[in-house]
Amino acid sequence: MTRPLEGCRVLDLGIITAGAATSALLADLGATVLKVESPTYRDPFRVWIAAPDGKGDLSPFFRFTNRGKRGVSLDLKQPAGRDAFLRLAVHCDIVVENFRRSVLDRLGIGYAALKAANAGIILASISSQGETGPLAQYVSFGSTLEAVAGLASLTGYAGGPPVLSGKEVNLPDQNIALFAAGMILTAWLARRRGGGGVHLDLAQRELTSFMIGEAFAASPPLQRVGNAEPPFALQDCVLAGDSRYFALSVTEDQLPALERLVGGEGLLASRLAAWTARLGRDEAVAALQAAGIAAAPVLDGRGMAAMRGTLWSQAIAQHPHYGQLKGVPFQLDGAPLHTDGDAPAIGADTEAVLAEIGGFSREEIAALLANGAAETAG
Repeated sequence: MTRPLEGCRVLDLGIITAGAATSALLADLGATVLKVESPTYRDPFRVWIAAPDGKGDLSPFFRFTNRGKRGVSLDLKQPAGRDAFLRLAVHCDIVVENFRRSVLDRLGIGYAALKAANAGIILASISSQGETGPLAQYVSFGSTLEAVAGLASLTGYAGGPPVLSGKEVNLPDQNIALFAAGMILTAWLARRRGGGGVHLDLAQRELTSFMIGEAFAASPPLQRVGNAEPPFALQDCVLAGDSRYFALSVTEDQLPALERLVGGEGLLASRLAAWTARLGRDEAVAALQAAGIAAAPVLDGRGMAAMRGTLWSQAIAQHPHYGQLKGVPFQLDGAPLHTDGDAPAIGADTEAVLAEIGGFSREEIAALLANGAAETAG
């Protein structure tokens, strides 16, 4: 059994997380993904943070969201670069982009131009506010999306300000990558069953609001409560005696078990704090779990790495040549998903892709390189 997108070709204009992580999942699903950058504009993730210990020349953020792709560099602002892109589109199935709205049209490679080149093309446009409407041209980041989508109204502590997930988490971008990959796969399968090309309008704001839609139906409106959350009698992150945190959630019917475990007299919160101060995190978690109370360690990156094979198996991949790469969030029975390789250097495959997929001659490729409409590695 082959992976669902085997034989599919993707022109990837995606940058940062929302676009690039979407197409990385398509690569995991078996597609050949051609990451298209420009000699004048790179994916900002290439220089987001330095490679660990100065090893290699790729930022971990770029490597994680671009593993398994081939690298092509075309200057889409030049007519020759635009025409080369459209010529590749003739032989591709999907285009992924998350530029600001109207950028593709200004470059001459919007949906109308793509459809004229390839009537069956699937264009996945990932944006903060969607293709249309009064907010379509607004500049947005994950923080502002969490605010306008309603998510930030629910995060933080009672009486305090909203708390944003921050760029290290960037929840709207992470969510849209999973959702967009699913919608693109759906469109691809529909096309194979006789459907035509389609323009997918994938708005991060819409998805973020959708995912917490139940909260909007509450009356009176839900308020920020921090870690406390009804119907739990007690829910919080607790500091243990070894200065490490664990989380616990205690229901009303579990309070007697917790009382017996921590012992003593006085306020339960004070007795719990005194009890945990005498124990290490893992010892406290084990005791709580043995008493039938939900508890778990708060793990950082090192902690997660140590739990490979116990808490998780495929979230992070260990490639034999390229080291640590982002793994896969789901699996298919009979057609295991996997990461095919490292992220590409700038223009690493430009000549090969133009020749193999676009049918460009040596002379045509040389002309594109000579006038700066295309670029190769090094």
